[in-house]
Amino acid sequence: PPVIYEDENVLVLNKPAGLLSMAKGEYCPEPTLENYGLLVHRLDRDTSGVVILAKNPETQKMLRKQFQDRKTHKTYYAVVNGHPKLPEAMIDLPIARNLKRPTTFQVDQNGKSSQTHYKVREQNERYSLLELKPTTGRTHQLRVHLKYIGTPILGDNVYGEGTNTKIPRLFLH
Repeated sequence: PPVIYEDENVLVLNKPAGLLSMAKGEYCPEPTLENYGLLVHRLDRDTSGVVILAKNPETQKMLRKQFQDRKTHKTYYAVVNGHPKLPEAMIDLPIARNLKRPTTFQVDQNGKSSQTHYKVREQNERYSLLELKPTTGRTHQLRVHLKYIGTPILGDNVYGEGTNTKIPRLFLH
C-alpha cells in the first residue's frame, strides 16, 4: 500500500480495498496490515482508506488509547443506494452480533452503543454521496447503520446489493 507518512514511531498507509487488517487464525497465506506494522485500528477488508500503524508497542498503546478515548476524529465517504430521509442527522442505534449469521452485525437494543453522524454531500435520482463521522468504532458500524436507515452502501456484498453495481459517474470527479 502507498505510504502517506512515516517517521520512527508511525507508518500511515493508504489501505486498498481487499487487504485484510489482521490475520484470520494462525495461518494466513495472504498479506495483511500486520505485515507492515502494529495495528492501531482496523478497516473492513472491502474498505479503502487511511490507516495508522505503530512501529513499537509504546506508540501502539498510546495511539490505541487515543482511539478508545475518542480523541481521534474519523471521516468516511460512501456512495449509498437511495436517499436518507434527512439531509443530515445522527444515527444513534446500538449494534450487536447477528446470532443467525455470526460474521455479521445488526441493530439490537441489547447491543453496544453506536453513533454515526452523516451529511448528504451530493445526490442524483438513485444515489447519495454521504460524509460519515462515527463517534464510536463498532465492527461494521457504518454498514449496519446505513442499511438500517434504508440506504445501504453501494457494492456492499453483506449489507447491501453486492458488487455488480457500478459507481455512478456523477460521483467520480
